Amino acid sequence: MQEIGESREQWGRDVLEMVEDFANNMKSEVKPFYIVYACKSDKSNQNVFRQSMKAYYSRPPKLLGVLVWYVNHPLGEFRFVPELSFPPDVPLDPHLLSDKAYDAFDTVSSKGREVGVLLS
Repeated sequence: MQEIGESREQWGRDVLEMVEDFANNMKSEVKPFYIVYACKSDKSNQNVFRQSMKAYYSRPPKLLGVLVWYVNHPLGEFRFVPELSFPPDVPLDPHLLSDKAYDAFDTVSSKGREVGVLLS
């Protein structure tokens, strides 16, 4: 039987490996850049997720549901950028959500308000 979070942990490792491969494939790039990762379910098959990465040569826009890394090959920099990485907008079964105030993570709602995204 699968445990809660089991797939999420493996998926997280897979995403990091994909981002590292993406950065390594651009090893000859001397100009610093950002890698933006996004993932959505396929419209024709809800059991399939489409993942994409794109390089930005300027600071990417603030978007809900993306993960961002900064890469500067000449300086040997490869780092996650938490201020531009907002939690993926993954729908959850309401039974898995807590109604306890101490479990609330206010920065998600404040980030949503900051970037103009409605949160329910």
